[in-house]
Amino acid sequence: MDDLDPNEYKIGKPERLFNLTCLLLHYKQGISKNDILRSIPAYAAEYVEGGNNSSLERKFERDKDELRETGIMVESIIREHEDQNNQASIYIIHSDSFHWPRGLTLTPRQLALLNLAADAWAGGSLSALASKGINKLRAMGELGDDDSIIGIAPRLNSHEPNLHEIGTAIHERRVIEFEYRKPEEGQIMPRTLEPWLLRQIAGEWLVLGYDRLRNEPRNFMLRRIVNKVKIARGTESFEKPDQSEIDKAVAALEDFAKGQVAVIKVKKNTEAWFRFELDLGANSSSGKVELNYYDKYVLAEQLREYGTQIEVLKPQDLAQLIQEGFQKVANQHG
Repeated sequence: MDDLDPNEYKIGKPERLFNLTCLLLHYKQGISKNDILRSIPAYAAEYVEGGNNSSLERKFERDKDELRETGIMVESIIREHEDQNNQASIYIIHSDSFHWPRGLTLTPRQLALLNLAADAWAGGSLSALASKGINKLRAMGELGDDDSIIGIAPRLNSHEPNLHEIGTAIHERRVIEFEYRKPEEGQIMPRTLEPWLLRQIAGEWLVLGYDRLRNEPRNFMLRRIVNKVKIARGTESFEKPDQSEIDKAVAALEDFAKGQVAVIKVKKNTEAWFRFELDLGANSSSGKVELNYYDKYVLAEQLREYGTQIEVLKPQDLAQLIQEGFQKVANQHG
């Protein structure tokens, strides 16, 4: 077992249950309890090879039962030659049992929320920790089926503090006010917006709407809102434009992000490697990843977290922004 920092994997139960679901769907022939405990980071951080893992096994049993209570059919199977030895059980979720509940209907608002959640997970089907667990099993020679886990979406989890308030304002068609920092100058300006919809473009949350101060459609990155979004005083609910106008604005956003391409090289078996594993695809041998982005300043901030684990091959101005950030930190602590 690799040396693990227990603090690294102090993640919540929803993420742990999601990782467990991915693992069980991935291995169509089933997987043993020990392999599960050694592979999912949230368990592996507590696992003692050859030692007493009774408390960890109880946690796994509780997690398994909780999945069953939510309708995910986790099955335990004892192979014929094991003669009813419970310790030799293997666990599995059959892909044909993992489906949309029959007879379930959703309101238009619930469907809109599901679409929003799907947009948040547009880049792939696995979290970094679930992916890391499956990689550990592959290293032990276990084979699985990637198609079994395509399309699984985790809970919507955003660190943007204004996401809920903006979503409510969109639903109620209320005008909002906020302070917004421009990316290059750093200048903070007031904004008054009729919010139409939230989108995640190239990994960043944006609100699209009609800017009342500039009398035109605009989009704003939630990361650059510097205060708590408020409902504008003395304003009534607004009428949204035709869907065609909104679709046109969204297409313009997506086209812009598609035209902004960064190429980075990722060092193998690092934190950055696991983060960008799904993006590597056929380039896993070279470690090169192409990323679309909306704001190079935000991307520089994100990539800076990986330090020397990544190298920016292009564009040059992105690499320069990252280096300037490192130099600024060095000056502050020099």
